[in-house]
Amino acid sequence: MVISMPVSALTNYNDVLSHIDTGNEVVLTKNGNSKYAVVDIETWQYTNSMLRFLADMQAVDAEMKLGASWHSEGEVLERLGLAG
Repeated sequence: MVISMPVSALTNYNDVLSHIDTGNEVVLTKNGNSKYAVVDIETWQYTNSMLRFLADMQAVDAEMKLGASWHSEGEVLERLGLAG
């Protein structure tokens, strides 16, 4: 759930923080326009890890479109030094 508050609400930051929980975020507005988002650390970490994952997937997709070949599981493990 998104809760919208003016930036001036930060003068009472404990009240702002009391609204933040996993899945809940506070959007701070300036002059009526969304300006900042405040989220809990779990949500922030999850979002960042998903963005990195999606960037990696886009890179793989681009490589495949350029004709990169697939590698077998054994080849991948060998390249990683995990072949057993």
